[in-house]
Parts: sequence; structure tokens; C-alpha cells
Amino acid sequence: MRILDLAYILALGAGLGLGSAHWAVAGRPAIGKVEVGPWTAWPRSGSREVDPYMRAYLARGVHLPFGSGEGLELIAERDDAGQALDGRCRYRLSGATPTTRGWTIGITDGDGLPFRLPLERASFTDSEIVRPEDGGLAIIAAATPEAGNWLPLPASGRFQIRLRLYDTPISSQTGETRATNLPRIARIDCR
Repeated sequence: MRILDLAYILALGAGLGLGSAHWAVAGRPAIGKVEVGPWTAWPRSGSREVDPYMRAYLARGVHLPFGSGEGLELIAERDDAGQALDGRCRYRLSGATPTTRGWTIGITDGDGLPFRLPLERASFTDSEIVRPEDGGLAIIAAATPEAGNWLPLPASGRFQIRLRLYDTPISSQTGETRATNLPRIARIDCR
């Protein structure tokens, strides 16, 4: 009887240990995360001060982070109202971008991989967009074609918007980033 109890306890402990270890590194960790409006960043993921959970996540070979001082990647999975981004809806990305040498903004799936879209376009660079008179950002993200700066979305399902800032002073000091310095994500309508 004691041998069965011991075997059960060891199996339970091993299962819980392996399950919690997988859970801890399956996605980007909550430790070291900085949230600004709908945008989330992990500014220390490419530095020497990276925490062990992010190090384990990166060891899985999922993403290659920017090095310290090279840039910063911000990820949005929700709009400004806190609703999950959905391919059945249209979104307006507008406002300012932080001071940077260059940036890209693109659409990815939940794992950060680009979608296979008919237009073969899932991102813009700062030199490709047409800016309004105020010099801000004006992009429409939708599954159907739109006039102007159009970022195609998948026909349905969840997605992420990724803003990559290259050679920016805020890469090491994310405290300087305010929601007013980042693009707003407003849901226009849904079908």
C-alpha cells in the first residue's frame, strides 16, 4: 500500500512540476512586462538583465529579441477600449509614433508569425505610409480593401499588431513612453 501511495505522490509531483514549467515558458512571461495603453513590451528581453522566465521562453527559439539599445517591440492584442482584436472588424491606427530612426508596424497571428494573405503584405515601414497634414499616423486595418494606408487582416480570428521601433531612445527607458506617444487603436465597426 505504501509503495502505491509513494508512486502516486511521485507521479503527481512530476506531472505538476512539468506542467507548471511548460506553463511558465509557453508564452511571454508576465515578469518584466511593461504595458502602455493597449501596447505591451518586454524591454529587458534582449539585455543582460533578462529574467530567467524570458530567457527560457527565448531558448525555445520562438523569437529573437532586440539587443539593448537596438530597439523595442510593442505588441497589441486589444484595442484602446480593451476588446480583443478580431479579423471581422475594421480598426483605425492613428496618432503619434515615438522618436526613432525607423519603425515597422505589422499584423501577425497569436504566435507572432505572419499571416498568409492574398496581397502578400502584412506590414508597413515608416517610409511607406502617406501621412496626414499633422504628420501623424493614419492606417486602416481591415479584411477588405480600404483607400489610403490599408493593412490587410485575416478574414476572421484573433491577431496581433506589432510595432517595432528601431534605434529609439525609449528602448532602455520604457518609463518615458506614454500612451499619447504611441499609436491609438480604435475599432471602427465589425461585420
